[in-house]
Amino acid sequence: MQKIDRGETLKVKFTSYTHDGLGIAKVNGYNRFNEELTNFPIFVEGALVGEEGIIELDEVRRSFGKGHIKKLFLDKASSDRVMPKCDIYDKCGGCHLQHMLYNAQLEFKKQRVIDAYKRIGGFDNVNVLDTLTSNEQFHYRNKVQIPFGYKSNKTISGFYERETHRIIPITSCYLQSDEATEVIKFIKNLCNEFKIKGYDEETRQGDIKHVLIKESSINHELMVILITKQKEIRYLDNLVTKLKNRFSQITSIIQNINPKETNVILGEDDIVLFGNDYIIDKIGEKTFKIGVKSFFQINSYTTNLLYQKAIEMAQFKPTDTIIDSYSGIGSIGITIGSNVKKIYQVEIVKEAVEFSKENAKLNNITNIESYCEDTLVQLKKWKEENKQIDAIIVDPPRKGIDIELMNIISEMNIKKVLYISCDVTTQARDVKYLVSKGYTFGDVQPVDMFPNTLHVETIVTLVK
Repeated sequence: MQKIDRGETLKVKFTSYTHDGLGIAKVNGYNRFNEELTNFPIFVEGALVGEEGIIELDEVRRSFGKGHIKKLFLDKASSDRVMPKCDIYDKCGGCHLQHMLYNAQLEFKKQRVIDAYKRIGGFDNVNVLDTLTSNEQFHYRNKVQIPFGYKSNKTISGFYERETHRIIPITSCYLQSDEATEVIKFIKNLCNEFKIKGYDEETRQGDIKHVLIKESSINHELMVILITKQKEIRYLDNLVTKLKNRFSQITSIIQNINPKETNVILGEDDIVLFGNDYIIDKIGEKTFKIGVKSFFQINSYTTNLLYQKAIEMAQFKPTDTIIDSYSGIGSIGITIGSNVKKIYQVEIVKEAVEFSKENAKLNNITNIESYCEDTLVQLKKWKEENKQIDAIIVDPPRKGIDIELMNIISEMNIKKVLYISCDVTTQARDVKYLVSKGYTFGDVQPVDMFPNTLHVETIVTLVK
């Protein structure tokens, strides 16, 4: 019987995937405590279902192990395997599925939704529809945030290596635009020219922490946000001058100051160094101003598909009064527009609320009221006022919806909940809770907003 321990090599066959796209092989043997293991799962990055080969074990825990591929048997290679475009794909943490044929990625994401609703929600017979495809599989991201560091007396920039904060220098990226990549590399070179130091997380010294770029899909305008530890940066004006002269697409350069030692990238204070404090993009026929702190769907090319499908599934009526919670710059509420009687938008980020008001005017939408408040706090006020609401749209952060908020939604007797999520695990958890409060749901629709990654957007409508 074979030994299952770190450093051991095993011949395996991959039969399924984890929720984060790792291949799973089941093995029999005994561990270092001489305990017999049957169908013991080993998780291996880059393995595809149906493939066979030799792996080496890197880690063995009580309930699972992790390993890496030593050799794949060529006669057992999956027809879903493709050669990744990216040279640093095996190191960078940005992509997860670039080794997988696109149609196979769509199937993986559908199964991921099915598994989440079963494992977390406890639903055995959910009708998960086929994953809607992204219009672009590469170079689709309209927002990129790149860490800057300092190593060997030089400022460096790139992506974090998987599961670390070690920066891998970039020469290209197949998720963001080539223009964004070139701007990042140019800024790094300017930092070295003007002795502007990248931030060292260990010593907590340095000038520039991150560079964040937002890009319009309609005319490829760029907003460049330089995130610095302090306000005063020597030769920053020289950097800005060279940067705007080099790239005509840049219409906005902003300094964001973040002195805090946290994982939150953006600080509170912004200084416009050049141009506007916004860029303009479109979803379908609607036009939107987007600011530094404004949330906007990451894949401009597929957002209209997402919203139109959501509206179709929600089946709002012209007489409906609805709440658009976590509304950001108002994109989905404005897309719904005059198809309903009234829309109340709620968003906690002040900048986003101001832009949502401007965006409503830009698109001649007059039946929207915007509130700058925490969604839970605002709904409590409306509950006390006995405000009559027919439906609510929730598009929360990855952490999902607070239980207290779901209780308020139920207590207000809001008949319909349109739930859009970028994290199906928290959505499945929340749907389970809403079902316990008397809601039912039908189809779940995955939308591939994030090609070549394990992430998937999901839409579900619940009715009380």
